[in-house]
Amino acid sequence: MKKMRLAIIGLGSLGRQCVQSIRSDPRAELAGVVRRPESAPAAWLKALAVTHVSELGAVDAALVCVPADAVPGTAAALLQGRIPVVECARLHGEAFTQHKADLHRVALHHKVPAVVGAGCDPGALSLFRSQFALLAPHGHTETRLHTGSSLHHTLAASGVPGVKKALATELQPRGGVLQRYVYVELEPSADAAAVEAALVSDPLFLDEETLVFAVPSIDALQQPNRGLVLERHAAAGEAGSGDFLLEARYDEAGLAARMMLAAARALPFLAAGAHTLLDLPPGALWGDSWRAAEKEWM
Repeated sequence: MKKMRLAIIGLGSLGRQCVQSIRSDPRAELAGVVRRPESAPAAWLKALAVTHVSELGAVDAALVCVPADAVPGTAAALLQGRIPVVECARLHGEAFTQHKADLHRVALHHKVPAVVGAGCDPGALSLFRSQFALLAPHGHTETRLHTGSSLHHTLAASGVPGVKKALATELQPRGGVLQRYVYVELEPSADAAAVEAALVSDPLFLDEETLVFAVPSIDALQQPNRGLVLERHAAAGEAGSGDFLLEARYDEAGLAARMMLAAARALPFLAAGAHTLLDLPPGALWGDSWRAAEKEWM
């Protein structure tokens, strides 16, 4: 069995989880990590760290682990270099549809496949929502989050000048208003007031009440678990009606990394263009183990 040689673009919390996921998968090989030139050394990585993907030689695919606003340009540049891509930008609705269409044009032109929205949400949770809707097509879905870290908001906060490390968490009581708590570990010369002003004015944080707290150490605050309750209620009188419930607690970055790796396994089965997880045959996510998975899970 030939191992899939994968590059990781970015080494934040998601990139680090992708490193671990690849190393734990006997079907995958870490080609190396692409980082910004000014990034601090990562002695733990024990893999090639470069500033451009071309320095890694031939790769089968790239996992894009950069902040959401950098995903479109990063993914497009990789596709132009004829490198298949998996990304997990946190976009929904029309914004996601437009993002997919933009990358689809690039991927088609350069004759390579890409999987978009292949993280946690959109991604793994999208699969559960869609399957529940198939079983109760005229019902309605409720999603409730428990306190937990938010991957994309953490990445955005980490990119604010003066922030050494960040952790963004959120709480949405049932029927309540989403509140976001952003904890920042500051660089020695940073101005806490300026950092807070930059964060609360960032478009990613404008839709929620955001509170910013400077703390001595982010590592001491890390809470890997995120809570979710996903319910699908069938419409009254619907044939075969029923309620479907998923209750989960998980590490968002870890779940996104595993979903991205599964999507990468599907790339060899895909035609050129951009695909979502709903476009893929479910078995393709198992890669070469497709038939074994069919035998075990059907």
